Amino acid sequence: MTTVPVLSLDDIQEDQPMPSRNHARIAQNLGALLHAFRPRYETYQQLSLDLDGWTSIPDLCAYPTGTLPNDWANDEDVCRVAPALVVEILSPKQNLQPLLDKVRQYLSHGVKSCWVIVPGTGTVSLFPAAGGSRSVVEGDIVDPVLDLRVPVAGVFA
Repeated sequence: MTTVPVLSLDDIQEDQPMPSRNHARIAQNLGALLHAFRPRYETYQQLSLDLDGWTSIPDLCAYPTGTLPNDWANDEDVCRVAPALVVEILSPKQNLQPLLDKVRQYLSHGVKSCWVIVPGTGTVSLFPAAGGSRSVVEGDIVDPVLDLRVPVAGVFA
């Protein structure tokens, strides 16, 4: 006899689309590209954030090195410090507008720069906290706020 797990309402997150193959590949590629900036930034995937009561789990985020404790003996379920960079990757069944709404929330809670990646179009859009936006589809993703430069082709490799 097979046992079927019973999920509580807290376990069901209908507004959280499941990451796809391309989503996972982009997250892995970008994590590897951002690792080159390790002396200045530490990158995290799927880190639970609680920023003044607003909760979110970005696909990737980066903190200036030394911002978060480097203590393997003690872990935290939730981080309450705003990252410098948040990256969100659009999932196939996700709508863009809620993702853009999240970007506004991140920026209002102290994030310095947000990147939104749209796999289907090969587009990376940058949203600095100072306002405005810029999208790139080729060449380098240049984030002057954080002094980061990574190749678009590497993200979609």
